[in-house]
Amino acid sequence: MTNHYDPNFAIEPPADLPLSAKVKGLRKAWQDAESRLTKFKQENSRYCTIDVSDIWESEPRYSTLALEDAKRELRDLEIAAVDAGKPLPDKDEFLAPVKAKADDYARTVPALRSLADKAKQEYSEALSAELVPMGLKEAQKAAQARDAWEKAWKAAMEAKATLERHAGLFTYCVSAGDMDTHPRYGHSQGDNLECWELTEDGRLTWEASQELDYLAWIVKVPGLIEPDPHPPVVEEFNHNPNPRHYIAKADGYSNWEH
Repeated sequence: MTNHYDPNFAIEPPADLPLSAKVKGLRKAWQDAESRLTKFKQENSRYCTIDVSDIWESEPRYSTLALEDAKRELRDLEIAAVDAGKPLPDKDEFLAPVKAKADDYARTVPALRSLADKAKQEYSEALSAELVPMGLKEAQKAAQARDAWEKAWKAAMEAKATLERHAGLFTYCVSAGDMDTHPRYGHSQGDNLECWELTEDGRLTWEASQELDYLAWIVKVPGLIEPDPHPPVVEEFNHNPNPRHYIAKADGYSNWEH
């Protein structure tokens, strides 16, 4: 089989990938090299060549912010010298330090970039060399996890079957033999047996009975299900056939006659 992957593919592997000490060291070396490059560029950004042209200029004009600042400072010195009748400052001598730093920036950034790329390649190649042994170990761990999952699934199914059997026997008791399966047995939206919960004295809670559809017509034997903690309030029968009239007095609505 032909390998088609890029040897520099490694950017950021999964956090839990079991890298060797060697690969971890090379990874840190690459990250340090990238950080070194980023830090240098941030600290010396004024010496980076960019387009400094104004909006009214028709063509781009490339320079550095440091050089443009130095040119403005030189212009002020030239004006002051002319005003005082003194010789103009040496332009090349004044701008030379800034130009030297800009030149150093232009040469240093590619060098740092090359070091970072080299570190990345070394790290990536080392990681690539460990993919097969790491992959084989992960395949074995996955197989072990699959076996454990299958055992847990079988145990869960057996426990669910036991739950269904005992729930059916409970239903037989609470229905006085009318039913021998739980009320929602075979329900297309689930049987809700996960809601099964008992009170401290061992009865099925009222809330659970409602989720499980133990309706009034099913429950024939009292004492197995907790009574409704909030039974509906029965309104008193009104013996007065005439409706009451509430009429406001003329002096306002604070007083009412009945």
